[in-house]
Amino acid sequence: MNGRILIYRVFDIGRDVNLEAVQKVFETTSQAQRFRLNRSSKAMIINNAPLSLNIESCKYDALGHPLDLEISAKIWHFGALSITLSFGIPDSISWNRLIELGNFLENDMNLHNLAKQKVEQILMSINPDRIQTTSWETYEDYICYFFKKLDGCEKNAMEIFNRYDIFRLILSENNENLSDQIKKTILDSTFQYSNDDIAVIDWNSALIIEPSGSLDIVDTIEFCLCQLLEMRYYDDLLDEKLTYLYSALERKRFNIFQDYYSRLSKEAAKIYLDIADTVESVENSMKVVGDFYLAKIFRAASQRLRFKDWRDSVDQKLENLAQISKLFVSESHEKKNQLLEIIIIVLIAIEVVPLFFK
Repeated sequence: MNGRILIYRVFDIGRDVNLEAVQKVFETTSQAQRFRLNRSSKAMIINNAPLSLNIESCKYDALGHPLDLEISAKIWHFGALSITLSFGIPDSISWNRLIELGNFLENDMNLHNLAKQKVEQILMSINPDRIQTTSWETYEDYICYFFKKLDGCEKNAMEIFNRYDIFRLILSENNENLSDQIKKTILDSTFQYSNDDIAVIDWNSALIIEPSGSLDIVDTIEFCLCQLLEMRYYDDLLDEKLTYLYSALERKRFNIFQDYYSRLSKEAAKIYLDIADTVESVENSMKVVGDFYLAKIFRAASQRLRFKDWRDSVDQKLENLAQISKLFVSESHEKKNQLLEIIIIVLIAIEVVPLFFK
């Protein structure tokens, strides 16, 4: 069985990253290069391609199998870092054993901790301060089963559904008797460019057969994962900022010598601009401009990962943030008008009151 299991962990590492400067840091210690797709595709435009790092190769024991493990990373300019743990699949392994192995690796906390350790090592080289701001709780994980070929499917890759239990592998189910409805959902997310290749994409895993050995499809899925992670991260961040601003609005403090609402308005506007700019940068990191195969894979992966739902949620919260900023401005003007009215009344009183005494 000629293939690999690729485990992904994607973390947010804070603000934008200067990839040129980071590349210089790693030039002497590891193979660092700017990422590019193997196959030239006019349908995909990569803006400010990530920096790829080959970290190490070693052995990893899983269910009694001493697996070859290759660890690599990609650093993204918008502040994401993805770790890829690539395992060689033993040639003699049975399909049922492969399902068990995939399930084990997907849920192995030692692998998750290993990914975090590698992120920390990279950040120590770039900027140790980023470790303190890295969100370890919000991360994306994914598993890809990548094959150059499978026995009996060399001429028609669709034969995998007749010869192998693809559904249990994709869903990481060891014993469940899966329904036809669930199977149909997976079949609907199956794509082919030629008869001998196939891509089966689900929300948490994918199976790829690519005789050329090109990793373009799994790299495209990785792009989607990084974009999704950033949407989730900024969705959580906006929740936190909105809660703070709602609380500040309820306190309704006003000081003649310090315009509380004006300060909050500027703070809300700054948050809006910072997050909106980063979200736009994330979304524009890869553009789909045609209906070619990789573009179709990119759209399918984004749809299965529910990227649009998270993007809509972020957009709505950014709109709420903009409205709050306007509300603070309105409150600030109202308070200033009230203060001017009080001053005018006092001045009139100073002029009029002495007349009564006369």
